[in-house]
Amino acid sequence: MILTRQSKTLLGASTMLAFLGLLSRVLGVLRDRILASRFGASDLLDVYYVSFNIPDLIFNLLIIGAVTSAFIPVFIEYQSKKDGEEWDLANNFLNILVAIMAMTAGVMFMFAPWLIRLIAPGFSPEKRELTILFTRVMLFSPMILSVSVVIGSILQVFHRFLAYALAPIMYNLGIIFGAIFLVPKFGPLGLAEGVVFGVLLHLLVQLPALRGLGFKWKKVWGFSDAGMRKILKLMIPRTIGLAAVQINWMILNALATTISAGSVAVLNFANNFQYLPISLVGISTAVASFPTLSRQALEEDRTLFVERINKTLRKILFIILPISFLMVYLRTDLIQIVLGSGLFGPRDMQLTGNVLGFFMLGVVAQSIIPFLARSLYAMQKTLTPVIASIAGVAANIFFARYLFPSLSIFALPLAFSLAGILNALILLAFLKYDLRALPLKEIGIYLLKLLYICVIMILIMTLADIFINFDLNFLGSLYQIITLSFIGILTFAVFSSILKIGEREFLIRKIKNAFEH
Repeated sequence: MILTRQSKTLLGASTMLAFLGLLSRVLGVLRDRILASRFGASDLLDVYYVSFNIPDLIFNLLIIGAVTSAFIPVFIEYQSKKDGEEWDLANNFLNILVAIMAMTAGVMFMFAPWLIRLIAPGFSPEKRELTILFTRVMLFSPMILSVSVVIGSILQVFHRFLAYALAPIMYNLGIIFGAIFLVPKFGPLGLAEGVVFGVLLHLLVQLPALRGLGFKWKKVWGFSDAGMRKILKLMIPRTIGLAAVQINWMILNALATTISAGSVAVLNFANNFQYLPISLVGISTAVASFPTLSRQALEEDRTLFVERINKTLRKILFIILPISFLMVYLRTDLIQIVLGSGLFGPRDMQLTGNVLGFFMLGVVAQSIIPFLARSLYAMQKTLTPVIASIAGVAANIFFARYLFPSLSIFALPLAFSLAGILNALILLAFLKYDLRALPLKEIGIYLLKLLYICVIMILIMTLADIFINFDLNFLGSLYQIITLSFIGILTFAVFSSILKIGEREFLIRKIKNAFEH
């Protein structure tokens, strides 16, 4: 069965994850376009986005920290023993996790009115009541998603990346279904119901692949198992760090609720745009690399481990830097193409584009953070990423509060970007401390070369923009994006060749392999 097929190489896995990640993000863009055109930057979308805060807090606290930093490395350790105990560990972990998620969601359900008053101080009583209702419906999503994410992590270990990569696509389809079909039938609450439906699809698409591995559910329960205790020990620091990050985003949303109707929606639309390159390049590479990194980190000689970190960082930078420069230059046209329809008017587009520009200042740092953190998780160093996260959050809150009175909504993405840069620098410093052979100086010189090429790319694009007249409409914006992107990419490729950037050949090989497959 195609869903159970194993990815044989890291290149093949990365290519597939990038392609399906791109498809997922395209659906995410379509999802945002549907939401923007049908509801605009409105009170309803403010409610919708704020309603994610509490379910996401539960999910990030109990799932992401446990799975990425703790469960996968311990599961791989058990798997290497080849005695079948990894399946008992997986069952035990799943059973305990679901029980804890259900109890936590129940508590949040009861305290939702008080929590919403805390995280949405600028909402009117009517918006607050609707947010409480949305939140209570969406609290079902982290319970289902907890099972789905653990299953996805197991599939990663066995290099069954297809079902794992299809899951977010199904999630976006569920939300789109809710906006188009459930809202007309059930009213605004259909948006929240669509989220739950998408999470259910996220789980169902991965179940056949899990069964193909021979997994069978068992009534295993208890903290006495050494592996379970190790997972708990490893996940606690990461959970603290994720709690800080999620609370930080909640604070940004809370500040946005005090500005004007639609500010939360604009902030989240812009964040979704900046997350596109982070997801396609940074996260897909980190996810594909993690099982291999975990195995190489267990070896006594870590030469291959250091080499992989060095090469992977360079590849991420080579791809993400020109993308970030292109997105900054073309941000207004991108917003018009994607969101400029229906109730999403020119003012909303202009504001979202400017917010996106501030977000893009930190997109390079945000793209390497997932890989840097997983490199430390592979060595079972879960405390160090927490320190970086907490430092980043503290900086984020400081900059947001300090800049907010003068910059209003623009203070929020600027603070987010500055905090991301600080987080990445701290992670690099810790990684260098643990791996003395990591050539950070050479990576820094490589980064400066790429920045130099990107500046030249933007200068040539600006000259082309001056001499080519583009119409101020949908087709004109589309033509401008295609033409200037082509000129920019060609410029980047030429100067990469002149400066002998090795990753240029890597990218060409990767594109060729993608078409061959």
